[in-house]
Amino acid sequence: MTLRIGVDGHVLTGKFQGTRTTLSNLLRAVASRLGDRQLVVYADDPEKARALLGTNAFAYRDLGRVPAIRRLLSVLPQQFRDDGIDLGVFQYMAPLRGRHIVFVHDLLPLTHPHLFPLKIRLRTRIFFSLAIRRAAMVLAVSDYTRGEIMRRFRLPSGKLRVVRNGPSFPPATYRQSSPGPKGRYIMTVGRIEPRKNIALLVDAFRKAGVPGVRLVIVGAFDPDFPQVRIEGERVEVRSGVSDDELIELYRGASLFVYPSEAEGFGMPLLDAILFGLPVISSDRTSLPEVGGDLAAYFDPTAAGAVDHLAAKIAGHFGDAPLSPPTPAQREAHAARFNWSRAAGDFLDAIDAAQQYLSAPAGKAGVIR
Repeated sequence: MTLRIGVDGHVLTGKFQGTRTTLSNLLRAVASRLGDRQLVVYADDPEKARALLGTNAFAYRDLGRVPAIRRLLSVLPQQFRDDGIDLGVFQYMAPLRGRHIVFVHDLLPLTHPHLFPLKIRLRTRIFFSLAIRRAAMVLAVSDYTRGEIMRRFRLPSGKLRVVRNGPSFPPATYRQSSPGPKGRYIMTVGRIEPRKNIALLVDAFRKAGVPGVRLVIVGAFDPDFPQVRIEGERVEVRSGVSDDELIELYRGASLFVYPSEAEGFGMPLLDAILFGLPVISSDRTSLPEVGGDLAAYFDPTAAGAVDHLAAKIAGHFGDAPLSPPTPAQREAHAARFNWSRAAGDFLDAIDAAQQYLSAPAGKAGVIR
């Protein structure tokens, strides 16, 4: 019997964010490995989703532009029934009916509540918890996130698997030679919100006092958080950049700094390493898992964090430059974090969940 998988793909045509990058890259890698499985992508704009994924291996259905609650409580359950979907795949939140797998990229509003407004904390506590507890399988994007899910929800070990993220761009992108420096600049990437610690980075940059060096912040202000003024002399904020522009910025950077206090994974850190940049990173949450031995770390929550980061920045442009990863180190890192591996892990989890759900009553106790 052919397994039919339905994927809630509303993020594919929404704002640029980590879940969109993760899902689009994962589905591209899955396309060539479906075998006798069938996969249907439900999106607000099916043709735009098809163009983004660049494959006809999937069927595409019109989800319609509806509020999240209506999408989850009525629209998708009905469409899944009409299309004979056996198993749904969702990000964070899932319907109250039907069989589903849920991707959990992080539980940060629960683990770091001081960094999030009340409405996000409540949504996480209620809807994420329901999705996780009802899921046939829960997929975490890092060992750190897996540990937090296990600690809070005590799931059977077989119902919780890790499908690690890969990088933002195709592998060949990272192997192409750099066009050479375009002026000296420090780079960071990510939405501008409190947990990203952009204000801390700006303060450290100014304190480091490195003449002729700019700070380039690639990201947009998140509307769910109050905006702060971070631009100033030699500090640039670039929003809405294309992939080609972002790639060129990575290739031309002198240093990458990722000061975030909390991440479920941290894809920009992985990208910077694969591009061969010297890196300074926060040592919190999942970031040491992603950076490994290829980053210099600091604690953004410690007293004197601005001074510590400023000293590392000044040292890099002075008498203590940080070494970039070697080609061999970059290749080894790419072998650990890549979408081909993620696609295999994802499909293995799909099959395990379906086997569990298909087991006779009283024998569906363990997912192998």
